[in-house]
Amino acid sequence: MWDKLQILFLTYLTFTMKFQESLKKHYFDIVKLRRQLHQKPELSRQERETTQILEEFLTSKGIAVTRPLPTGLVATIKRGQGPVIAFRADIDALPVKEETNLPFASKNEGIMHACGHDGHAAVLALAMLCFLEDESWQGEVRGIFQPSEEMYGGAKPMIEKGVLDQVELILGLHIWPEIPQGIVGSCVGTIMASNDRFSVKIKGQSAHGATPHLGVDPIVSACNMVNSLQTLISREIAPWEGAVLTIGSIKAGTAYNIIPNEAVIEGTIRTLSPVIREKMEKSLKRLCSYSAKALGTEAIVEYIEQYPPTINHKEVIELVKANLPETLEYKTLDHPSMAAEDFAYYLEEVPGALFFLGSGTKEYHYPLHHSKFQFDEKILSFGAELFYNAGLNYLQKNVCQ
Repeated sequence: MWDKLQILFLTYLTFTMKFQESLKKHYFDIVKLRRQLHQKPELSRQERETTQILEEFLTSKGIAVTRPLPTGLVATIKRGQGPVIAFRADIDALPVKEETNLPFASKNEGIMHACGHDGHAAVLALAMLCFLEDESWQGEVRGIFQPSEEMYGGAKPMIEKGVLDQVELILGLHIWPEIPQGIVGSCVGTIMASNDRFSVKIKGQSAHGATPHLGVDPIVSACNMVNSLQTLISREIAPWEGAVLTIGSIKAGTAYNIIPNEAVIEGTIRTLSPVIREKMEKSLKRLCSYSAKALGTEAIVEYIEQYPPTINHKEVIELVKANLPETLEYKTLDHPSMAAEDFAYYLEEVPGALFFLGSGTKEYHYPLHHSKFQFDEKILSFGAELFYNAGLNYLQKNVCQ
């Protein structure tokens, strides 16, 4: 009588053998696809050619696709009755001039896949091919190729178009050069922060620079406000809660000797929980109002909620850890990233998790959004096998039941 450990080992061995068969068959096509995407990067809401390339590739392999948006698509594989699971890859690029000297470097001047989204799309395409060729499961697998992650939050309109209907589980990953290649990192709970934007218009009264007493100086008020805003973090948020407030822009004036009518400051707030996110918005509006009044000015605050915190579900983390490929080692992250991801919207709707796929080596060490960012293409198979193993296990458990 075989024990559970032997059964698990044989199941894993079967997964690995099937994946390796698909990898050998499709790896060079996947690398070619990734390089084609890399050469033709497109900014958020402009990913029409990217979407067309992906549609042509997937349909040529026999995978059905639909376009919920002109710049995004969903690949679908159905087999009998069973659960619906989904995987997501973002596909947009950044306004960065590429300096990698790669033979397949960007042909679109001033635009680059500097965040690895070409790799994410290739990973998902390979995973979908593996599911297509494996007949051991029942249910539905969806590959969501999503536009506009870098700006505008393309996840929301995709969700509104029904890409998560009946979905029980969703997985996503991000290539991550801060983690060594061969390691995948994640954690239960918050893995990435929220990202909100604010603008404060400070209204004063113009005067000659030689007679400031005849005006109300919005620049002085703005400087005082910038300093005061830092106390929101140091005096109103507990150290273990985690929050960031950064002023990135101050604009005022047209001449060196004129006190202007107004000044504008702009910045971002990052938090790790919905509760602290709400508190920071209220506190910012309060402080700006009173800080401006103290110096005789008026503050008009515009607060724009962008991406919520990305909060992983424990049961999905455990699923992936239990079915991790031999090529990867799992590491629990020491702390969340204060960067943001619109994958958060999916996790507000269904159980799921986001993983950081390590790409860091001595050769590939430039950070995300850098003009020289690159990664070793062998990690495409690492990410695809992670998706395949976890998804197949979930689907087959349902068949067994």
